[in-house]
Amino acid sequence: MIRGRMYVWAGSSGATLLFLSSLLSTPAADTNAAPAPAATPATVSSTVASPAARTPAQPAQFIRVGFPAGLFRDVPEVLIQAAATPFKKTLHKELGLHGDMVVVPDYKALAEQLRDGKLEIGVFHGFEYAWIKDTPGIVPLVVTHPTCGRVQACLVVHTDCPAQGPQQLKGACIAIPRGCKAHCLLFLERLRNDPAIPTGDCCPMKPAGQSAEEVLDAVVAGTCVAALVDIGTLQAYRELKPGLAQKLKVLAQSPPLPPAVIVWRQGSLTPEQIAKIREGLLSCHKTPIGRTFTHFWQLECFKEVTPEYLTLVEDCLKHYPPAK
Repeated sequence: MIRGRMYVWAGSSGATLLFLSSLLSTPAADTNAAPAPAATPATVSSTVASPAARTPAQPAQFIRVGFPAGLFRDVPEVLIQAAATPFKKTLHKELGLHGDMVVVPDYKALAEQLRDGKLEIGVFHGFEYAWIKDTPGIVPLVVTHPTCGRVQACLVVHTDCPAQGPQQLKGACIAIPRGCKAHCLLFLERLRNDPAIPTGDCCPMKPAGQSAEEVLDAVVAGTCVAALVDIGTLQAYRELKPGLAQKLKVLAQSPPLPPAVIVWRQGSLTPEQIAKIREGLLSCHKTPIGRTFTHFWQLECFKEVTPEYLTLVEDCLKHYPPAK
């Protein structure tokens, strides 16, 4: 079923496209109420610029939302294009704006296009936002809050596995499920850079297109040594198959990482426009359609940018600095 496959793809942040296309169409509880102050994110840190500053004199009439291509890992092109139409319609219906989605090669290109005025809004993985957070004019708007409560990568093996650490996993023995999350791939990449791990060991197996559930089943069955999954996926497997899950253990895991973040280019939208977008995202989980989409995409809700989130971003930089 397509719905089942989409649930697997929800493992990647590419789902954010559908978040925006659906959640922006969710009305606030009181459409006559004054919009929430757009400057709230600025209160969490002196390094976060006030959204009220450098705003245009006239409301923007066209909005471009950028996504790095890595957000759409294993998502068919047809699904991406299918999501573009409702995205454009909701922008026009709810904000009176024409708009478009723009997929760029990577997070660097996304930051550059925001900085250069080619985009108004962008979506970053949390660890990628850590790498570009000091780019002038890029302001965090809201952050995602995953259902499991945190973003973390796990290297999972059978409880009978004799390995005491990743350095003892020999050859190409790690199954990477279809739609594997970007922070999991980052974790494995940096793990393999550890001098303690010999070249050629702790490597991914040849892609087989299996789901996360299937690769964990394979570890339980002993047909696969290890699997790379997100903590949320592992928790879901434990709930779905508690008996089999008892045969799994986490051999290694990343530190908690910052969730994905939606940013905007300072000066591109009026405070009223930003407030409406922000409030729509923050309140989406309170409506039936919003709850449907947040549950479907494994999110509890969107949240404000807090000091705790910014601390997580700084900690991420210590563990995973940008590649040289």
